[in-house]
Amino acid sequence: MSTLLLIRHGQASFGTENYDRLSELGMKQSRLLGEYWAARGQKLDAVFCGAQERQKQTLLAVRDAYIERGLPFLTHDVIAGFNEYDSQGIMMRLFPKLMEEDKRIQEVIRGSTGMGGNTPQGRKSFQEIFEIVVNRWIRGDVEAPGLESWVSFYGRVEKGIRRIMSEFPNGKTVAVFTSGGPISATMRFALGTSDETAINLSWVIKNASINEFKYNAERFSLTGFNMTPQFQDDALVTYR
Repeated sequence: MSTLLLIRHGQASFGTENYDRLSELGMKQSRLLGEYWAARGQKLDAVFCGAQERQKQTLLAVRDAYIERGLPFLTHDVIAGFNEYDSQGIMMRLFPKLMEEDKRIQEVIRGSTGMGGNTPQGRKSFQEIFEIVVNRWIRGDVEAPGLESWVSFYGRVEKGIRRIMSEFPNGKTVAVFTSGGPISATMRFALGTSDETAINLSWVIKNASINEFKYNAERFSLTGFNMTPQFQDDALVTYR
């Protein structure tokens, strides 16, 4: 069987003008993953990432750790199918509609001291509302012209998975640096869960975590979820 390793990017820059870049902690998380793999001689037969900056930065931090140890690291290719879904577009396009009709969102807003701030309360309120909006997006009961649907998103992730399965069928190890959404979609592909169960798993995927799948022509199985063996300090664990 072959092995597919899906790596979630390190912590991005939540609460800033440009979310799509690693924070200082995110760079450290990614670097530690590279050092962990390099110290153990982790061999990779192919390396891919999505097209987003935070995914590329995570890959490059891992690559740099290999290079500094004098170890080879393959040139990577981009598979845009492993890009994250458009969370900003979902919030900007769907949240205003849902804010007027969804009582759960209204309750969170009334109980919050500030949804947008980069504070513990602000992040908590944002996450509560974000989960409600994303689950409505997945069900398809609220739409906006030009916004990618969950069905389309899942379809492009599956296409990326099947490409890897086809190109690396026997005894290979492939690493893909991606995001929580594509990882949860891949778990749905492996486990046959509902869409809602898959996306709800994404809320607990740690930054810079390793998610392992084994596959051959007949089977595609989850064998390791949300692993962060490179972290010796719980303070390094983040989810957003």
